[in-house]
Amino acid sequence: MSISRKDYLQQIIKLHERLIIASEEYEGISEEFILKQNPDISSMKEQWLVKVKDFKQILADMDNLEIPNAFEKEGNELKYVYENYVSCVEEKTRKFSIETMANGELEAIQASEVQAAEYIEDLIEALFDK
Repeated sequence: MSISRKDYLQQIIKLHERLIIASEEYEGISEEFILKQNPDISSMKEQWLVKVKDFKQILADMDNLEIPNAFEKEGNELKYVYENYVSCVEEKTRKFSIETMANGELEAIQASEVQAAEYIEDLIEALFDK
Protein backbone atom coordinates (compact mmCIF):
# COMPACT_ATOMS: atom_id res chain seq x y z
CA MET A 1 0.00 0.00 0.00
CA SER A 2 1.38 3.38 -0.92
CA ILE A 3 1.72 6.30 1.45
CA SER A 4 -1.31 8.56 1.76
CA ARG A 5 -1.18 12.20 0.75
CA LYS A 6 -1.76 13.21 4.37
CA ASP A 7 1.09 11.03 5.68
CA TYR A 8 3.39 12.28 2.93
CA LEU A 9 2.66 15.91 3.77
CA GLN A 10 3.25 15.23 7.47
CA GLN A 11 6.62 13.65 6.65
CA ILE A 12 7.55 16.58 4.40
CA ILE A 13 6.77 19.01 7.21
CA LYS A 14 8.95 17.02 9.64
CA LEU A 15 11.83 16.94 7.16
CA HIS A 16 11.44 20.64 6.45
CA GLU A 17 11.44 21.47 10.15
CA ARG A 18 14.67 19.48 10.51
CA LEU A 19 16.13 21.42 7.56
CA ILE A 20 15.20 24.74 9.17
CA ILE A 21 16.79 23.71 12.48
CA ALA A 22 19.96 22.49 10.74
CA SER A 23 20.14 25.75 8.77
CA GLU A 24 19.76 27.81 11.93
CA GLU A 25 22.45 25.77 13.69
CA TYR A 26 24.77 26.14 10.68
CA GLU A 27 24.21 29.90 10.75
CA GLY A 28 24.76 29.93 14.52
CA ILE A 29 28.23 28.47 14.01
CA SER A 30 29.04 31.41 11.74
CA GLU A 31 27.71 33.93 14.23
CA GLU A 32 29.71 32.36 17.05
CA PHE A 33 32.95 32.69 15.10
CA ILE A 34 32.17 36.22 13.90
CA LEU A 35 32.06 37.36 17.55
CA LYS A 36 35.63 36.15 18.13
CA GLN A 37 38.48 38.61 17.68
CA ASN A 38 40.58 36.16 15.63
CA PRO A 39 38.21 33.56 14.25
CA ASP A 40 39.70 30.17 13.42
CA ILE A 41 38.29 29.53 9.94
CA SER A 42 39.44 25.90 9.78
CA SER A 43 37.73 25.14 13.10
CA MET A 44 34.56 26.83 11.88
CA LYS A 45 34.64 24.79 8.67
CA GLU A 46 35.06 21.59 10.73
CA GLN A 47 31.94 22.44 12.71
CA TRP A 48 30.10 23.28 9.49
CA LEU A 49 31.07 19.89 8.04
CA VAL A 50 29.38 18.20 11.00
CA LYS A 51 26.22 20.15 10.12
CA VAL A 52 26.60 19.18 6.45
CA LYS A 53 26.25 15.56 7.60
CA ASP A 54 22.91 16.53 9.16
CA PHE A 55 21.82 18.09 5.87
CA LYS A 56 22.84 14.94 4.01
CA GLN A 57 20.86 12.77 6.44
CA ILE A 58 17.77 14.91 5.84
CA LEU A 59 18.33 14.50 2.11
CA ALA A 60 18.71 10.71 2.50
CA ASP A 61 15.46 10.62 4.48
CA MET A 62 13.79 12.67 1.74
CA ASP A 63 15.09 10.27 -0.91
CA ASN A 64 13.70 7.30 1.04
CA LEU A 65 10.26 8.86 1.39
CA GLU A 66 7.66 7.30 -0.86
CA ILE A 67 5.84 9.83 -3.03
CA PRO A 68 2.09 9.38 -3.56
CA ASN A 69 1.01 9.27 -7.20
CA ALA A 70 -0.92 12.52 -6.78
CA PHE A 71 2.31 14.32 -5.78
CA GLU A 72 4.75 12.56 -8.10
CA LYS A 73 5.80 15.63 -10.11
CA GLU A 74 6.07 17.98 -7.12
CA GLY A 75 7.63 15.33 -4.88
CA ASN A 76 10.37 14.53 -7.37
CA GLU A 77 11.01 18.23 -7.95
CA LEU A 78 11.22 18.74 -4.18
CA LYS A 79 13.82 15.96 -3.90
CA TYR A 80 15.84 17.59 -6.68
CA VAL A 81 15.71 21.03 -5.05
CA TYR A 82 16.63 19.60 -1.61
CA GLU A 83 19.62 17.94 -3.24
CA ASN A 84 20.59 21.22 -4.89
CA TYR A 85 20.26 23.07 -1.57
CA VAL A 86 22.42 20.54 0.27
CA SER A 87 25.00 20.68 -2.53
CA CYS A 88 25.16 24.46 -2.20
CA VAL A 89 25.66 24.26 1.57
CA GLU A 90 28.37 21.64 1.15
CA GLU A 91 30.14 23.58 -1.61
CA LYS A 92 29.98 26.80 0.40
CA THR A 93 31.49 24.97 3.36
CA ARG A 94 34.31 23.41 1.33
CA LYS A 95 35.19 26.60 -0.54
CA PHE A 96 34.81 29.07 2.31
CA SER A 97 37.86 31.32 2.55
CA ILE A 98 38.84 34.97 2.51
CA GLU A 99 39.72 34.57 -1.19
CA THR A 100 36.32 33.16 -2.21
CA MET A 101 34.62 35.92 -0.22
CA ALA A 102 36.72 38.55 -1.99
CA ASN A 103 36.31 37.20 -5.55
CA GLY A 104 32.53 36.78 -5.29
CA GLU A 105 32.52 32.99 -5.65
CA LEU A 106 31.02 32.50 -2.20
CA GLU A 107 28.34 35.08 -2.91
CA ALA A 108 27.31 33.20 -6.07
CA ILE A 109 27.05 29.92 -4.17
CA GLN A 110 25.05 31.61 -1.43
CA ALA A 111 22.69 33.12 -4.02
CA SER A 112 22.03 29.63 -5.41
CA GLU A 113 21.45 28.35 -1.88
CA VAL A 114 18.92 31.10 -1.14
CA GLN A 115 17.18 30.50 -4.45
CA ALA A 116 16.89 26.76 -3.69
CA ALA A 117 15.55 27.50 -0.19
CA GLU A 118 12.90 29.80 -1.61
CA TYR A 119 11.93 27.21 -4.22
CA ILE A 120 11.62 24.55 -1.50
CA GLU A 121 9.14 26.82 0.29
CA ASP A 122 7.19 27.34 -2.95
CA LEU A 123 7.05 23.61 -3.68
CA ILE A 124 5.87 22.74 -0.18
CA GLU A 125 3.19 25.40 -0.45
CA ALA A 126 2.13 23.96 -3.82
CA LEU A 127 1.84 20.49 -2.27
CA PHE A 128 -0.54 21.83 0.35
CA ASP A 129 -2.54 23.76 -2.25
CA LYS A 130 -3.02 20.65 -4.36
